[in-house]
Amino acid sequence: MEKKTNFKALSSKAKVQYIWDYYKLRILVIVLCTAAAISLIHHYVTYREPLLNVLMINTTNGTMTTADGFDEFLDAYGYDKEEYPVSLYGALYIPEEKDAAVSAYQDYEILATMIAGGEEDIFFGRGDVFLAYAEQGAFTDLSDILSEETFEKYKDSMIYSTDDGERDPYPCAVEITDNEWLKKNGYYGGSCYFGIFFRSEKTEVTSQFAEFLLAQ
Repeated sequence: MEKKTNFKALSSKAKVQYIWDYYKLRILVIVLCTAAAISLIHHYVTYREPLLNVLMINTTNGTMTTADGFDEFLDAYGYDKEEYPVSLYGALYIPEEKDAAVSAYQDYEILATMIAGGEEDIFFGRGDVFLAYAEQGAFTDLSDILSEETFEKYKDSMIYSTDDGERDPYPCAVEITDNEWLKKNGYYGGSCYFGIFFRSEKTEVTSQFAEFLLAQ
């Protein structure tokens, strides 16, 4: 018959080793559950709903693309970046020719999933993939967003859509060339397209950003 350990007679070090040997699984479970609970609480306490959700494809900086450049916009319109952050995803690269998108299947699927989720507000990009979404009516009418002065300035650079023939042509996006703000923040060095998703409900702030961007 196995002799029962006299726990009280053990040294402090031996007691710790005994507890660990017999209860380590329970201890690990408790530690992991506690860590998960703390992480969850921290997330909900510190989380701030993004002022804007921005999606960029084929950026100059690729996976190194950050939302830091939007601080200038936030300052210009008096937003506290701690309370009103901008969320930007710019890691996707999709070949600019439509037929070549197959070579970037995974990125193409991520892009489609993000757009289908309906959380994105603004879309920057290059190539046929962007234009395909424009043709399908993914973007809002910029004549309802931009001031008359800004629209007039960019009227010759507007991209028009009929939502696959469902409505009369409307300006759904704009081609931007040599924009200083885009260049200095490593977003796009030459030209790119800019559009606002029609499902975005942030009309005021998307209008503010569009005016800020096109004034650069």
